[in-house]
Amino acid sequence: MVEESVQGAVDRWIAELSDGLSLSSTTVQDRLFDLWGMLDEGEVRREVERWLTQTLDRHLYTSSEIVTRLRGLTVMESVSS
Repeated sequence: MVEESVQGAVDRWIAELSDGLSLSSTTVQDRLFDLWGMLDEGEVRREVERWLTQTLDRHLYTSSEIVTRLRGLTVMESVSS
């Protein structure tokens, strides 16, 4: 199995969200858990943990909201590297 980079996973998820759909919080949780498992300890991982906690109180996420947050994660990742 080829190990995917965090940036690759984020880019792939953003590409899949280009159709403008809404996603259930459980779908977002599944993808965030995948992303969380790829991250080293640090601020980006803590942000994903905060986002995961927030999914417990939500039912739906819009694609645009997810893309915005994912882009924020990649900015954090590049700054911390």
